[in-house]
Amino acid sequence: MTIEVNIRFKVAFDLIIEANQKLEDSNLLKYLKVNPKKTNEYRASPHNYQKILQILQSRDYILKSSILENPKLSENYQKRMKLKLKLREYQEKALAEFLENEGRGIIILPTAAGKTIIGLKAIERLQQKTVIVVPTKNLLYQWVEHLTKYTSLSRDLIGQLGDQVRDIKEITVTTYDSARLNINELRKKFNFIIFDEAHHAGAKESLKVLEGLPSAFRLGLTATPDRSDKAEEILFDLIGKPIKVTKVSDLAENGYIAKYQHQTIKVPLDQEEKELYNKYMGVYRGYLRSRNIQIRTPEDYERYLIFRVNQDFEAKEALNAHRKARTLVFSSNSKLRKVEELLLKHKNDQVIIFSEFNDMVYDISRRHLIPAITHETKSSERQAILRRFNTGDYSKIVTGRVLDEGWDCGNVNVGIIVSGTGQARQFIQRLGRILRPKEGEAALYELVTPETLEAGTARRRKESDVI
Repeated sequence: MTIEVNIRFKVAFDLIIEANQKLEDSNLLKYLKVNPKKTNEYRASPHNYQKILQILQSRDYILKSSILENPKLSENYQKRMKLKLKLREYQEKALAEFLENEGRGIIILPTAAGKTIIGLKAIERLQQKTVIVVPTKNLLYQWVEHLTKYTSLSRDLIGQLGDQVRDIKEITVTTYDSARLNINELRKKFNFIIFDEAHHAGAKESLKVLEGLPSAFRLGLTATPDRSDKAEEILFDLIGKPIKVTKVSDLAENGYIAKYQHQTIKVPLDQEEKELYNKYMGVYRGYLRSRNIQIRTPEDYERYLIFRVNQDFEAKEALNAHRKARTLVFSSNSKLRKVEELLLKHKNDQVIIFSEFNDMVYDISRRHLIPAITHETKSSERQAILRRFNTGDYSKIVTGRVLDEGWDCGNVNVGIIVSGTGQARQFIQRLGRILRPKEGEAALYELVTPETLEAGTARRRKESDVI
């Protein structure tokens, strides 16, 4: 008897696979779950659709599927979706490796290296209906701008899902949150997904987007896929293998990005601050010794401290002491003085200052009359500040983490990191703020307090060989 198989979507996230008799293919069954309430009905995660389809098509099954029935771009889009720029050698190499891997992979390149341009060229080459998923509204509008600037697509041909707009077209830009909330609509149309700042896709809620779409072609773009929760391995499985074709230093050497100097400046604590730091760290380390705890990862910190504070009063004391020690190191008086010294040195340059703590951001802002941007800054105010910074009306801004990604940094040529970072991704993103091609050499200063926990985190990041 010929086996007939019908594949359709179920409301929510599952695929429904219905057959006219029991399926017994072991290769197929590893992707399916039996529905115990209905004979010969199975369920599967949409991201496995292409694997299921390949197996079914290799057998003598009669297959009927309502999934992605018309995945190619229409003729009008194909004519207009032509990149006006020529790819650089390393961009061509990255795209070629992506296409050789059946249109799957995560391209790893620093900010300012042109990852967006590779994404646009991939749409042109694949000619598939495409949804571009980004983490922020700023990036949503940047992609829309680049689509109109570097191709012949008019604005009315570019869909937008997010920022209170719901307009889905053959090429659509959306945010991770909007994609998750509208997954049932997106999975019917798009056979190519681009995940910008792809490390965000590893978050628990964002993974539902990767798992909930049946798209055959998947491209991730990021400066580094590394995550503190180690979810990058899941990303490699759901998007594709990492594709790294060049280093920051090589791009600078060949003139594709600005040449730069990275200088780590040791800024010791004042005597009074040092005594306070030792006091706080004594409480913290004493607790760890008393409980025989070793902190090796962020997960250890959560498990042995954060999750224990409601049951263990001493854990709460240790956590508070550790946070006070970090605040002291990241926001010391000596760092404020060093920032002032660097601002005087670079009074004629475009400077961006990064700090881990908002209190330090606002303190620097008040002391030097510099515009500040944090997560508390209203969107309209943020856009106004960035616009005036990019046009040169402002020559200095100070910020927290909110500008690590998702904005075009214009002619910035000096960066000051007030607190040393242990995260390779965060360091690369901040370095990327000064790497747009420009005349002269850019400079990145990293202020690190010696003989403290900050020195250790900065050292571990350098050992990762990210640049």
